[in-house]
Amino acid sequence: YAWEKELEELGYVSDWQVEYKWDGIRGQIVKRNDEIFIWSRGEELVTNQFPELVEAIKQLEGDFVIDGEILALKDNEVLLFNDLQKRLNRKNVTKKLLDDVPIGFYVYDMMESEGEDIREQPMKKRREHLEQLFKSVPIDNSTLFLSETINTESWEELIPIREQARERNSEGLMLKHKASPYHVGRKTGDWWKWKVDP
Repeated sequence: YAWEKELEELGYVSDWQVEYKWDGIRGQIVKRNDEIFIWSRGEELVTNQFPELVEAIKQLEGDFVIDGEILALKDNEVLLFNDLQKRLNRKNVTKKLLDDVPIGFYVYDMMESEGEDIREQPMKKRREHLEQLFKSVPIDNSTLFLSETINTESWEELIPIREQARERNSEGLMLKHKASPYHVGRKTGDWWKWKVDP
């Protein structure tokens, strides 16, 4: 849900994880027993559409389920959703298409680690699991990214960061309480979208 009140009503900024809100395709990647599956938010299996993601995930250690955003990325810059659309619903992904519209995955969250369901653990703890996983990402990686967290001393400092989000092709910011479990569906209270005006 969108946040439209005074930020101070959320309490201390230090209790919140703040990230950019990206406009891509929400996806969940499952890696179990060396098998990899990529699911869209609409519960559609899209593994074959993103071969570079499969190759990147193969290089990570262990079994896990991660949640994030599939984005069109070139030179580590997020492209527009219109660029991403060129890659969607393709039965054959040509080399030209792979070169013209490279794909990246910004990882927000982790739901399962080594077969253990961790969705009820607080976000702060799940983030630690993610950071541990990302220690096995190759140095030359250009596909998998741990979603950047924005640390500030006050809510006020976030206002210009949000206002400049469009310069990064971001829709604004996400505010997630560090004590929150992993949510499914539209829950309110501890996950908020703080978008820039279109």
